[in-house]
Amino acid sequence: MLPRRIANNLKDQNWTAIGVELLVLVIGVFMGLQVDNWNDSRIERNAVKTYYDRLIQDLRTNEHSLQSHQAYYQNVKANGEAALSALQTAQNNLDEQFLIEAYQATQIWHTVFNRAAFEEILSVGAMNTIPDIEARERLANYYVAADAISFQLRDTNTYREVLRSHMPIEVQRTIEKNCGDTVTTNSSGALINSFPDNCTLGLNAATIQVAIESILAAPGIVTVLNRRLSDLDTKLRIMQRNEERSRALADYLESTKP
Repeated sequence: MLPRRIANNLKDQNWTAIGVELLVLVIGVFMGLQVDNWNDSRIERNAVKTYYDRLIQDLRTNEHSLQSHQAYYQNVKANGEAALSALQTAQNNLDEQFLIEAYQATQIWHTVFNRAAFEEILSVGAMNTIPDIEARERLANYYVAADAISFQLRDTNTYREVLRSHMPIEVQRTIEKNCGDTVTTNSSGALINSFPDNCTLGLNAATIQVAIESILAAPGIVTVLNRRLSDLDTKLRIMQRNEERSRALADYLESTKP
């Protein structure tokens, strides 16, 4: 062993051999430290690449989620506009289709931003491992804004409360059964909500008439539906802007990742 050889050389006062042995020892320690450093650097580089990939995946998920939500709310809006037009111009000729449109305008689908990778990076104190300062700043700003945006996209509306309080419950149940959301999942397991292309209720004329009269008797129904449509316009603009922000940030990380 090296320590024993050094001890023997000291005993024999073999200074040249001692010098060589010490040099070998120093080089060995140095090389060991270098290997440890190289290994730590490799692990850190792999971790950074993994963080980038996961952040990009979350941003792409948000982008596609916002696209799906826009498609859904465009349908909600179209039904609301048809119901409002009928209320304003054709109250004497309202029918089953009006009941469907009026009810579908109440539908909601809450928007949630995917932020798992970002939260994990923060929780382990690894934000500084991302070498690009601009990337760190843009990620921080994106997720700070996401909190405010999630609040803005919370879908609680007076029209939903008024319409569902006055439409007979049996009619609501029939609409949900025959015309309710079609829920599927995409390749990553995310939920996709959509409306059926065509649906009918099969209600008798008397039931339809009672339901229509109940809606017409609801106080301020036209006003709250008008407000609902204005709110939908705002939500759709917010969704479109943040779909674009999600895509732009994901593209930036793709182009700059180590």
